[in-house]
Amino acid sequence: MHVDPALRAFARDAVQIAAAQGRVLAAKEEWAHSGRVAPVLADCARLAEGSDLVRCGALGALMAGEGAQAFVEGWICAMARAWRDAPLAQMPFRHSYSGGSGAMHLHRAGGVTLALLIVEPGAAMPPKTIAFTDCDRWELVIAGNGQGRAYDWSGAGPPEITHLVLRPGLRLACDRSRSRAIVSLDTPLVILRVSRERPSPRPTSEVEIATGHVVHWASACPAEGRAQLSAALLGAMGRADAAPVLADYACGQADGGARWEALRQALALDTAAGFAGLNRLAEDPTDELAPVARALRDSLCTTYPQLANMCEAPCPA
Repeated sequence: MHVDPALRAFARDAVQIAAAQGRVLAAKEEWAHSGRVAPVLADCARLAEGSDLVRCGALGALMAGEGAQAFVEGWICAMARAWRDAPLAQMPFRHSYSGGSGAMHLHRAGGVTLALLIVEPGAAMPPKTIAFTDCDRWELVIAGNGQGRAYDWSGAGPPEITHLVLRPGLRLACDRSRSRAIVSLDTPLVILRVSRERPSPRPTSEVEIATGHVVHWASACPAEGRAQLSAALLGAMGRADAAPVLADYACGQADGGARWEALRQALALDTAAGFAGLNRLAEDPTDELAPVARALRDSLCTTYPQLANMCEAPCPA
């Protein structure tokens, strides 16, 4: 792999690295404390504490379109000047880019995130499924033109579709029952978004648009997502000693998706420990997973009759 000599020299010079990063971080702080930006960021904290967006004067006005273009241009100019002087410094903002769609998190306070989104024309297409996430999102189109769709879903039947004309100034609001998709674009789309997480969010539902059937559930809580990945990792590692712990977790009070994954891995690692957890879950009338746990237990007992002897109560199979 070729490494540019300038980059190689920069990587070996700790003083130069610190100086470059310091210039970029100083530019970020200067931008955040400027007269136009500081009230907006302060309102992000108020929104995270439970205030309504309309009661957050500076943030509410920004998302209504007042000075939004200048706000975004101010951030771009402030950071571009810093990177022009320190082009090898790391970006001090959380960011992502994949398949023609990108996100730049300008600020985060509690469960509130202020972000810039960009969608390139090649990434826009009519979807077959749409995700409904249990969080509040307010969006304002800053630049770009195209077509979009809003989806309203009650939880039963196909979602209702509203066609949108995407253009600068368009405002969108989404929550657990409302989502949106970008169908086609004439030019790249830039969106300013404020999102607020809920304290105990319900799982994200991915719904088939044509039928309204839920094709996938996912935890909306980062902690639960980490727990689900941890359970899968323990299973991949073959850690049979973790099976009792996973079975206990499955019978706890965490998100259903993470608990079900823990139960699956416990069954795979140690049948006895996992099946004991499955029995406890199936016999708990207050647990939302009890019906599917009973269905799984009945299926397993039918396929493997010897498991019926491990049930505390007679297995219907």
